[in-house]
Amino acid sequence: MFFGLWGPIFILLAYFGAGEIWNIRETLVQLIGIEGPLVFLYVALGVWHRMTSTYAVLGTPILRDEVRKNKKKYLFIPLAILIGCVLLAQAFVFHSAFSFMQSTHGQLWAFFLLAYVMILWERWHFCAQEFGVLSIYRIRANQFSPADRKFDRAYTIVLMLIVNMVLFFYAGFKNEQILFYGTGLNAYPERLLDNVALFTFLVGMIFMLIALTREWMRQEPSLPKAAFYFLIGSHTMLIYFCPEAFLLFFFSYIIHHWMVAIGLFNRITMNSYTGDSAAQRIGKYCIRVVPIVGVCVLWYFYFSHRSSLDLAGSLPKPDDAITLFAGIATPTKFFWGIIIGLFFAFNFLHYYYDRCFYSFRDPAIRERVGPLLFDSSHMDKARHTD
Repeated sequence: MFFGLWGPIFILLAYFGAGEIWNIRETLVQLIGIEGPLVFLYVALGVWHRMTSTYAVLGTPILRDEVRKNKKKYLFIPLAILIGCVLLAQAFVFHSAFSFMQSTHGQLWAFFLLAYVMILWERWHFCAQEFGVLSIYRIRANQFSPADRKFDRAYTIVLMLIVNMVLFFYAGFKNEQILFYGTGLNAYPERLLDNVALFTFLVGMIFMLIALTREWMRQEPSLPKAAFYFLIGSHTMLIYFCPEAFLLFFFSYIIHHWMVAIGLFNRITMNSYTGDSAAQRIGKYCIRVVPIVGVCVLWYFYFSHRSSLDLAGSLPKPDDAITLFAGIATPTKFFWGIIIGLFFAFNFLHYYYDRCFYSFRDPAIRERVGPLLFDSSHMDKARHTD
């Protein structure tokens, strides 16, 4: 988790430092960018982080009683998500049979539905994690005011969901462009987009300065919380000032996002092995968690690279998706429909269970997960001020 919080800042400093000292920024992007030689590392960390909350809910005894009590929340809704993803994926691979218009949207309505949900839910998921980390720092700094909570929620929504999505589109990230595919937005003059990007960037930077000033003016400011405010804003600065480093931006951001998720999961899981020594806890983790991670990584890596649907990273362009399964036999299409549906479900269930597992406003989560993450003094204060 330490690298998840501070690693991106070191990466950004290395990027700018390499450019100023050795003029090798492009080499740095090629070496450690998301499409560089470390691709297997990305897949491994990405899959590991995606399975954390799902495994924590279904594979550990932490919430086992709650799962039995509330089967609708923990079993039936996730099952509906899984079935829905597989059915929509079948409608996608057999799009010629299910199309109702000649337009791209009419032919690939199932693809667009899955893509829209994935992009928007993923961006909201990012917001939720950043808010969750800020909440941890608030609790550790004994900041329990409702105004602090509302401000942190607004900060993550403005920077992560609004400002960064605009800048993603401005920088040419194709996942964001899928949202506006076939609309007039893609044909707007470049100068107008420049002005919109500048305006949203300034809004994000002003919000960051307000957050840093607000924290600095406290009687006992939290340095880690202020640093995390800056970390969120630093990614906005990188994507605006250095769009050519887009691949490096994703290396920095996803490593941050993934390592925080993995770090939280590891802390909670290790602490759940009560009464064991450190060596015994590590042994249990290696026996119970590592094999599942390994199988999921191999499955994900194999199938995501057997087709041009690399769901470990970007979605295909809609025009390419129309011809993606042309001329393929029906049983093969059906098989790929199941695989693609499982890919989407793997992501969606992570988003869903992450919300379930880290929702500390839920009394059951506070009771069962809270003590594994915080010490008792912080939990008592949080409970009395909620």
